[in-house]
Amino acid sequence: MYFDCHTTEQAGWTVVAVVGELDLASVPGVRSSVVAAAQTRQPPYVVLDLSGVEFIDSMGLGVVVGARKRVFALGGELRVVVATERVQRVFALSGLDTLLPLFGSLAEALVPPTGGAGDGT
Repeated sequence: MYFDCHTTEQAGWTVVAVVGELDLASVPGVRSSVVAAAQTRQPPYVVLDLSGVEFIDSMGLGVVVGARKRVFALGGELRVVVATERVQRVFALSGLDTLLPLFGSLAEALVPPTGGAGDGT
């Protein structure tokens, strides 16, 4: 399966875009990209763009939770873009949709940071 993970800077956010499957095989690449993104600026403002993700498993969810912990520990903000119904359903079933701010598109997620870390909004 095709997988790609790349990082860009957009509208004051570090965007980590993932395409393909977010699973055991791809988690190390995503994790290292998130770690680097969290170190880009202080506090870090990171968007994890999963709009290109077709499948996510428990390991993938784990890297999202780890990203949240890392970014919030540094006083930043993490937003997650989830565009497909299949991936949205996994977030809902896991309860992570109540823990993380989920956005339907990258454009929606790129509004200015709230500046409040730790509350998930």
